[in-house]
Amino acid sequence: KPFCLSPFALEPCRAYLLVHMMRALWHILCLALAVANHCDQVDCHDEPPAVSMLQVHLAQKALQQTTYHDDSRAYYWSNRGRDVLRSSSAPYKSPSNFSSGPSWIWPNDLKEQVRHSPLIDADMNIYVCTTTRLRKFTSSGTLLWTWSAEPAQKMTASPVLYKGSIYVLPHESHIPTAASIDMATGTMNWKRHYANLTHSGDAESLSIYNGIFLFGAATNIMKGMDTLVAVRAADGNYLWEYVTDAVMWNFMPSSPGDGTVLFSSTCGTVFRLSLEGELLWRVGAGHDSMCVPAGGAVGPNGLFYAEYRETSEDGAASYVAAHNISDGSVVWKSKLPYRAAQYPAVGQLGPGGPLAVVAAIGDNPLLPAFPETEALLLKRNGGAWRNAVIALDAATGATLWHSQDRPWNDTVAAGDRDKHGEGEGACWPDAQGIPVIAGDGSVYTSSSHHGDLRTIRDADADGIISPWEVSTFETKQCFLNSPSVAPGMLVAAPCWGPMYVFKD
Repeated sequence: KPFCLSPFALEPCRAYLLVHMMRALWHILCLALAVANHCDQVDCHDEPPAVSMLQVHLAQKALQQTTYHDDSRAYYWSNRGRDVLRSSSAPYKSPSNFSSGPSWIWPNDLKEQVRHSPLIDADMNIYVCTTTRLRKFTSSGTLLWTWSAEPAQKMTASPVLYKGSIYVLPHESHIPTAASIDMATGTMNWKRHYANLTHSGDAESLSIYNGIFLFGAATNIMKGMDTLVAVRAADGNYLWEYVTDAVMWNFMPSSPGDGTVLFSSTCGTVFRLSLEGELLWRVGAGHDSMCVPAGGAVGPNGLFYAEYRETSEDGAASYVAAHNISDGSVVWKSKLPYRAAQYPAVGQLGPGGPLAVVAAIGDNPLLPAFPETEALLLKRNGGAWRNAVIALDAATGATLWHSQDRPWNDTVAAGDRDKHGEGEGACWPDAQGIPVIAGDGSVYTSSSHHGDLRTIRDADADGIISPWEVSTFETKQCFLNSPSVAPGMLVAAPCWGPMYVFKD
């Protein structure tokens, strides 16, 4: 059939072929039984009774799951949030006791700004991206290659690993240039300049799914992202763009693996698009200002979880809401005790444990100001900046546990007052990096206040995080994003370094 030539029409075509294969198998089995039983009374030209319209539908549904491929799972940590789900959870166990310290560090002698989680490929090699350079290390710390952006460019977007290449999006004067770099050699495959697009420079995350390279742009706003752009991963050729009426921050689109893309705005508006740029549904109102630096992630249970802040007649409050991926309807909505601060993590809290949504909440660090102003702000906030992480039941939104971070007696993130590399501005991170959930149920948090890297695990499942259930490593440098995990390895890179590698 001609429509079978379309890559987005594979599902009905393959279902059609499968049904005819089932019919052919029926005829073969029928004839074999007739011969074996010396029976000539069976009419093998009849339609097989087992092939009903229901089975055709079921075959079509089964094939739907294999039409699109999650190539991001070819690597241990392929992009911000680990894979296309952006759930920041992994099935493998990583070091959770920091008492013996890291196995090795990269000192970041040039004091470059590290805005994103390091990436980890299938061979446990580590890729760390600063605003000016991309480096590849072996798991034991040997530097393999360094790739540099052009002198006037900055790399503020998180890179992504895909089919042997690492993709970056440097920008100059807010005009982005996409580049594909060979993971083995560090040489450039291709680059493409997009003079008609604007990149705001926040800490967005690149995504590649089914050969389509997705990133954010700003069309009708000055800060953040309001537009999803799609180009070909093979060569960077432009495909389409979708302009919203909402503001995303640190833009990170996700996918449930069915050929669609989901993302949420800072105020809780949720969108679901096809990979052809068609809007399937949306929930929530438009807005032209940012509410909080948060967004959403896909769970393995058919739900999309959005962390956001909204303002009503009763004032402003932060929430996590669970939406059905099928139609956007709200399953539950839970109010958070502090300001929403990040994208959520979604994963199982250990073997046999509950599926949880783990949300980072807290007070956002500020840029340096006059000492009098900083003192007044601290006083108004009770004398310190607050941070916490909360785990919610993914099915109901009920609180499973809550862990308070130690207070920070400053309004500026640790390290942001220090002298940095040439051309580097302040990191100005969110309150925390995205939480990470490991296969044994350990939750990793990374503070943007004092720079503490923590492991939290409710080992006795009593709903209370006791001191013995927490391990802390003090980096004394703020984090903008989460650590990354692989089997037996954890990599953490604060804004101003060093990068720490912990191994079992």
